[in-house]
Amino acid sequence: MATKILAMKDDIMFKAFFSKKGNERFLKDFLNAILGKETKINRVIHDARLEQLAREQKYGVLDLDVELESGEIINIEMQMDNHKNMEKRTTFYASKKIIEQLGPKAKYSDLKKIIVISILNYSFIDLPEYVTKTVRVAEKHREYEINNDVTYYYIELEKFRNKNPDMKEPINQWLAFIDMERGDLLDMAEKENKLIKEAKEEYDVLTGDEEVKRLAEIRLMSHLEEQAALECAREDGMEKGLKEGLEEGKKRGLEEGKKQGMEQGKIQNTIKIAKKMKEQKIDIKTISEITGLTEEEIKKM
Repeated sequence: MATKILAMKDDIMFKAFFSKKGNERFLKDFLNAILGKETKINRVIHDARLEQLAREQKYGVLDLDVELESGEIINIEMQMDNHKNMEKRTTFYASKKIIEQLGPKAKYSDLKKIIVISILNYSFIDLPEYVTKTVRVAEKHREYEINNDVTYYYIELEKFRNKNPDMKEPINQWLAFIDMERGDLLDMAEKENKLIKEAKEEYDVLTGDEEVKRLAEIRLMSHLEEQAALECAREDGMEKGLKEGLEEGKKRGLEEGKKQGMEQGKIQNTIKIAKKMKEQKIDIKTISEITGLTEEEIKKM
């Protein structure tokens, strides 16, 4: 199995695999499985080099755009972390693809349908299904579909891997390949679909590609830098809030200071705060009253 940064569901690897010349058959079979119909790919839209995207979109998305012969434009996104904004993100992606079509002489009737496919490494929708397709309907006539020029597919890999999916279904075969968390499912997928077996062989080749590895490392470093910056900002905010709370406590009393400190600093880890206070030589009793920890617990730190 490949290293974590070269997992198939890493956006670098995902785009490198499905956009590679010669891999169109894999992309076509994958789209057929999701859409439930036969598709013909007109072109895979290459708007920028992978390296440029990796450097400029540190915490963003390396999405894959596909234009079908039917005229539909498909935007495929791989999202590993839950940033609590998926619905707004996909709305933005769809809007962007619509706006890109509007030139000076464009007519509304010329607008192509947009399909947004979001493959998520976490659970997102409070429903049992791991593949969810949206359909817009009239409020009082739910059987009447309207204004469906944009369709969203949300695929939740966490739900998928925690079930026992029917591996005769093409969509499950491709999800097992993309997720790669359960070797048993991947083995069954390879037995059921020769394209999955060929895709796995191609994936193994790509994991040894120095360019792809370098780009994956760039993305990983960017991710780690972003996480470090967020952690630093959080700690700075906690320290500032604690200091302000203690100063306020001198004016309003210890209990009010405790409340103010926790509110302003948004302290989520009382043990970590208690350790910092202890390092600052604040007496045990005061730390106990502010954090809610017992004096015995604080002494053991």
